[in-house]
Amino acid sequence: MNTPALISALHTLCRAPLQLGAHLTGAMLVRLGILCLALFTAIGQLVHQTRDPRLVLAHADLVEKFSQQVHLAQLTTALDAEASGAHALSLETYDGLRDGTCSFEAQPELAAGRTCYQSTGDLLAAWLGLNYFEAQRRIDDAHLLIGRRTPQGTICEPRFAQLAEVYAKGGADRRSIAATARRLEKLEATDTTFDGVPTELKARDTDGRFLEEHAAESLRSLGPDEARKDISSRISLYKQLKGDKLPPKLGLFIGPVVQGVHEFTLRTLATQAQLIRSIAVQASAPRTKAGQAARTPVQPDGSTEAADQPATEPTAARAAESAESIDRSGTAEEPTAGAPTWLRTENPMPDWARAAEEPSGAKPELPADDAEATPGKSIPANAEVASDREEVSVALRRLNALMAILATPAGGKAKAVIPRFIVYMWLSDLQNLDRAYGTTSNGVRLPPGELRRALAKANVIPVVLGGNSQPLDMGRSRRYHEGYVRAGVLARDRGCIVPGCTTAPDHVEIDHYKLPWAEGGTTSVKSGAAVCPDGHHSRHLGQLKIVDVNGLPHVILPPHLDPEQKPRRNTYWDALQLGDAPDPDVADPEPPENDE
Repeated sequence: MNTPALISALHTLCRAPLQLGAHLTGAMLVRLGILCLALFTAIGQLVHQTRDPRLVLAHADLVEKFSQQVHLAQLTTALDAEASGAHALSLETYDGLRDGTCSFEAQPELAAGRTCYQSTGDLLAAWLGLNYFEAQRRIDDAHLLIGRRTPQGTICEPRFAQLAEVYAKGGADRRSIAATARRLEKLEATDTTFDGVPTELKARDTDGRFLEEHAAESLRSLGPDEARKDISSRISLYKQLKGDKLPPKLGLFIGPVVQGVHEFTLRTLATQAQLIRSIAVQASAPRTKAGQAARTPVQPDGSTEAADQPATEPTAARAAESAESIDRSGTAEEPTAGAPTWLRTENPMPDWARAAEEPSGAKPELPADDAEATPGKSIPANAEVASDREEVSVALRRLNALMAILATPAGGKAKAVIPRFIVYMWLSDLQNLDRAYGTTSNGVRLPPGELRRALAKANVIPVVLGGNSQPLDMGRSRRYHEGYVRAGVLARDRGCIVPGCTTAPDHVEIDHYKLPWAEGGTTSVKSGAAVCPDGHHSRHLGQLKIVDVNGLPHVILPPHLDPEQKPRRNTYWDALQLGDAPDPDVADPEPPENDE
C-alpha cells in the first residue's frame, strides 16, 4: 500500500465507527481502540527518530491535544463506570476482560451476593492500577464537570454548569478547570443530589455574581497564570468576608536553633507586609546601591564591619560611598591599596583593559530606556551600579537590609534602606473608603480598614487613578524627579504588560515604545510602557509589538501564540483594561447576604 492509499484508509477508518454505529460489536470497539493506541505509539517513535525540531513541535502539540482529550475521557469513563454499576460485575467477567475471552454479545453478568468491589472507586483503583484517592478524585471531578448520578440511576447536570461548558469546549487547560472546580467545591455545602435533595450554589463574589461565573470567565479569557491569580484572589476575599475560620495569630515567633542558625516566623498585616516587601525588593537587586549596601552584615553597634575582619577593613558602607562618588562625578578612580577589598586584585590590569578604559570625566552608561535616568540628577537608591564583587545570595541581602534598619538607630552609620509605600486607588475609592480596597506597588492588596489607616499616615503616597488607568494625582511622590515618570507608568500598567508575564513590578523596565529615545523620543508616562527584560528585548527584536490603544499600551503577540493578532494587556498585576474604570456615579452593589 502506497502512502496516499494509507492516508485514505485512515480517513475512512476515522469515520467508520460513527457511520457503522450499532453494527460494531463491543469486541470491535475494543480492537479499534487498541489499534489507535498502537498507531499513535508508532508515530511517536518515528518522530523521535527524525530529530526534526519542526516535526517535534508539531507532534508535541498533537500530544497535548491527546492529553486534553484523555483527561475528558478519564472523567467520562469514571462517571459511566459509576452509573453502569461496573463494580458489581462478577469475578468471571473481570477475568474474561483481562484475558480477552469475555463475550460482549450477552448481557453483563453480575456478582451473586457480595460484590468483588465495594465501590466504583475501589474498582477503578484496582483495574487501572491507581491510588484509591486518585481513582475517587476522577469520579468526584466528573460530578463537578460531567454529570451527577440521581437516585433513579440517571445522569443530571454537573454541579458547576458554567465551568462544565468551558471544560467540554476545551477553552482552557482541562486540568486547571478541574482544579478550580475542586477549590470552589470546598466553599459550597455538601452535594445531596444523590440523596434526592437538590442543592444550589451559594458562594458569590462582592458584585453578587457566583464565584463559578467569574472563574469560568477568567479561564475562558485570561492566560493560565492570570486566571489562576484572579480566581485565587476572589476565593481568598470570599473566605475573608465569610470569616468562617480565624486568621493565624500575628506576631514574631521565635523558633528553634538549628546548627547555630536561629529561626523566626513573622506574620503581619497587609500594610506591614508592604514595608517588608519593599525592603526585600530594594535589597534583592545585586547591582543597585541598595543591594550593594546590603552585601555586608550590620553589627549590633550599627557598623558594617564584618564580624571576622578587623575594624579597619573597608566595608559595604564605604563601597556604597564609592558608588555615590561615581554617580556625582561620573568617573571612578584607579583601584589602590586603600580601596575596598572587592576592588582589589592580585594581578595588574592587562593592557587591553587599560586601553578600553573610559576617558576621564565620562559618565557611567545607563540603559537608554531607563525612565529614572535624568542628566544632572543623582541616581536613586534602586538605580543600577556595576560591581564585580562576589555575589551574596538574595535571601542574605534581604536579611542584611532588615538588620541595618534595626541596628542603625543604635548609633551606627550604616545607611538603611527606606521602605516605599505606594498605594494604587481609583477616584471612586476615595469617595467610598468604607469598602475600598487598595493595591500597593509591590502587589499587596490592602483591605478597607488597613487602607484607611495607611492613608492617614504621612509616609503613604496615594496614586489616584481615573478613566483608562491614567494617573491624576501623585500626591507627595515628588521626592525624586527621576522616579515620577516611572511611578506614573507603573501606576497605570502595574507590572509587565506582556500577557501572562509574572515578573514583579520592581523588576520591570520602561520602554520607549512609541519612539525610541535615540530617535528623539521623549521620556513621559504616555510614551513609556512597563515590560520585563525579556519582553523588552523581544519588542526590539520584532518578536512582539506594543501599540497604543486609546492611550494605553497593548501587546500584540506573535501569530503562532495569538492567531487573532488582538491587542492585549496583562492582568496578572491587576492592570485594568479599557473601560474597566469604576464609575463614581454608579453606587456599589449591596454586599451578598449571609448564606448561613
